[in-house]
Amino acid sequence: MKKITKIILLVVLAGINQTVSAQSTGWFGKAVVSNSLNLRGPVPPTNLEYGKYKSYEMILDLAPGLENSMNNRKIPYSAEKYYEAFAISGLKKQKEGDFKVKYNLTRFELVNDEDYVQNTYQKAPAYYIGLESNLEITDKTGKVIYKRYTTPKVCMYVINPSETYDNLTYKILTDNFYSMIEEFEGFYLYGPKITNMRYSDLEKKKKSKSTFNIEEYNQSLQVMPTLVDVDRENWADLFGEAQKFWKELVNFQDKDDEDLAKQIRFSANYNLAATYILLGNPEEASKYLPGIKENEKSFLGIRKDFPYMTSVVEDIEKYKKLTEKAFTIEAIPQEPVLPSYKKAATAFRYAEFPGEVLDTDSKVWKGKVRVISDYPELVDLRTQETVSGLRSMMDGIGSEKSSVYIYIDGQKKPERTNLKKVVNIKDEEGRIYIVGKTGRGVPAISFGDKPATSSKRYSMFEEVKKGGKVSLYHEFFPQDAYTLKKSIEDEFFSPPIFLGRRKALKEYFSDCPQMMESIDKGAYDFENKETYIKMYDDYSKFCGNS
Repeated sequence: MKKITKIILLVVLAGINQTVSAQSTGWFGKAVVSNSLNLRGPVPPTNLEYGKYKSYEMILDLAPGLENSMNNRKIPYSAEKYYEAFAISGLKKQKEGDFKVKYNLTRFELVNDEDYVQNTYQKAPAYYIGLESNLEITDKTGKVIYKRYTTPKVCMYVINPSETYDNLTYKILTDNFYSMIEEFEGFYLYGPKITNMRYSDLEKKKKSKSTFNIEEYNQSLQVMPTLVDVDRENWADLFGEAQKFWKELVNFQDKDDEDLAKQIRFSANYNLAATYILLGNPEEASKYLPGIKENEKSFLGIRKDFPYMTSVVEDIEKYKKLTEKAFTIEAIPQEPVLPSYKKAATAFRYAEFPGEVLDTDSKVWKGKVRVISDYPELVDLRTQETVSGLRSMMDGIGSEKSSVYIYIDGQKKPERTNLKKVVNIKDEEGRIYIVGKTGRGVPAISFGDKPATSSKRYSMFEEVKKGGKVSLYHEFFPQDAYTLKKSIEDEFFSPPIFLGRRKALKEYFSDCPQMMESIDKGAYDFENKETYIKMYDDYSKFCGNS
């Protein structure tokens, strides 16, 4: 093999060298060109049927309410900006791609004309925004292989004073998209995501006396953007020659340019670690982490690349556990059946129906009942530096503000109360909704970039199955979910949909050891009515529920 060919194969992985981006004018001198790559890790998906798919077509169908909200805020609207914001890591976005990914934003509303709307929260801007959406993915043949739904829901979003409304909408929609596509990635795509990688053309310092061939090095970089087009089974052969070359450079010395020599040692160790990571051998990759740490240039003692590579190795192990859980995902669930109020134009503002209300003082009111979304789920998107007071204060604030109005014939003004003071509400068809507290508050300290979300709320629940120890309910307002309630506990229980679900179920059913095996096998991993009925029935069968 000619030397240049050998090096071209070798340096394909220089594109994984994130350091070139982070220190583009440091280790490697002047960076002439900088480009970003984003790849997927070595863990195979649960379903390998589409393992060779390399591209996708993104189709967005955005509700008119989104543009209307922009007009209300006097902000220019561009659907193209949202299109650019949606992406699947490690695949190319193109027309007629292998996967067709359709995101349907069926409803979007900025609620700003009700008297209960809080425009600020802890002196920060706040917005009441409701949306409904679904995600549909098809393969090359047009077969639907994955669907997800977001039922109508309104949240109060709190942002930094310096943030803009249009950026908030990008954040809301992309978060919604990625939450729905998360299980798809574990089921059909290699992982984990390895994003924000860079490669750069390099240039020696003018005073350097080194004879190291930088031009030949830069020529080899031209192959790197094509890595996403190479079938994964060919990567081992591609990296084999490269790894042999890099191993010769991990201890490279050059007395004519010691700074350049250290750069090369760093690159050799980094790219060896990267190739072994992509080939699914994190143990071998870890052998080169000390070399990365030793040769990495730090800024005020802080290193970026060593921690990054270490985290990638750790992410691989975490992703293996995620894909194990993906064996039990329901690729195409049943379409949710919505109550009539959630189909109405006022779904993000209130639920309204004829009925009667029984409060905690044994008062009964009959008339048109309106339950208002005046304090929906709160999502705090502020950075930690701008938060006023402890985030944990959100834990209970507002949980009593779900107002209830009863419009009685002959009365000019409605009777007013709130869900905390209500025992139950009966509709005209005889359905009885009991009221109780559910959801979670936020921790005193938040970690990472995950929004601090308080989902604590008083809700209306319809009984599905009643037991002496555990009963099954369906949440009617303000959200659409199934939940369990133990007779000895005041609050209703809903486990996480994906991450942490099995752990939460084990804790909840700790009094029923016979259910542990079913939990481990994923028998209760699906978030649907049938799964909750099965949990209820199994608990009743194994541990008694009378």
